[in-house]
Amino acid sequence: MESGAGFSSAVAFVFGVFCWAQFPALCGFMFSSTRAGVDNFRYSLWLGGLLAAIGLLSGLPAALRGPRGRLLVLAGLLNASFIVAAVAATEWFGASCRALYVDVTE
Repeated sequence: MESGAGFSSAVAFVFGVFCWAQFPALCGFMFSSTRAGVDNFRYSLWLGGLLAAIGLLSGLPAALRGPRGRLLVLAGLLNASFIVAAVAATEWFGASCRALYVDVTE
């Protein structure tokens, strides 16, 4: 494995974890303090998509250069699956966000 490939794989993996982890964090905590509340879940999809795109792009050079390690493959799957899920199952994210949302206005 090339010396920079391990670092690129780790960076891509961290972005893959962040793109999935930001959704429950935003729906459960941050959106509780906004006026639109749970209806802001699409912003979380955009943020997660941006993080996933950065993760895919950061791992792409390592994937094109040489042998792909397990961490790089896992990172690619995490990032790509978020993008596919955000596009294909938008309403599932809306229902999930409503389930995680806590109304603190009362």
